[in-house]
Amino acid sequence: MSCVLIIAEHLNGQLNSATARCVACAITLNAESIDVLVLSSSGQAIAEQAAKISGVSKVLFADNAANEHAIAQILAPQVAEVAKNYTHVFGPSTTFGKDLMPCVAALLGVAQVSDVMSVESSHTFKRPIYAGNAIITVNAPADQIVVATVRTASWPAAAMNGSATVEAVSVSATLPT
Repeated sequence: MSCVLIIAEHLNGQLNSATARCVACAITLNAESIDVLVLSSSGQAIAEQAAKISGVSKVLFADNAANEHAIAQILAPQVAEVAKNYTHVFGPSTTFGKDLMPCVAALLGVAQVSDVMSVESSHTFKRPIYAGNAIITVNAPADQIVVATVRTASWPAAAMNGSATVEAVSVSATLPT
């Protein structure tokens, strides 16, 4: 069964709607659990916003002063550490996600699936190519963690009527200085 980790995108204490769109994508996997990870310097309020997304099982937040600015090389080691317990790791196909997710995939030693616009099965996805003029089906290896960016324009935002639990986590990944 699939366990999905969604990486929350946020700015100035506000959760980006792209996170709810990633959850909508994850819901189509019929996952056992969908968890959201908030990496911030003070993420409790952001985590509480994410907990309201329908379909989310649990929201994890890791506070660290180094997370004040969303820099992929700082966030990726933390995501990779938490992601080892999941079958899928999704981030939005925004500037934030396109910067972060390749670093996460590299640290996990897997390929990344970009711009998921449709889920065919747990490891089969459709995505656009040639500037959106063609659609291709991508099969990710079934024995590896799937790291993907979700094409937010292809998914409606999940409803905001959930009540997931919020949990602080300690991430001990070595961060660059």
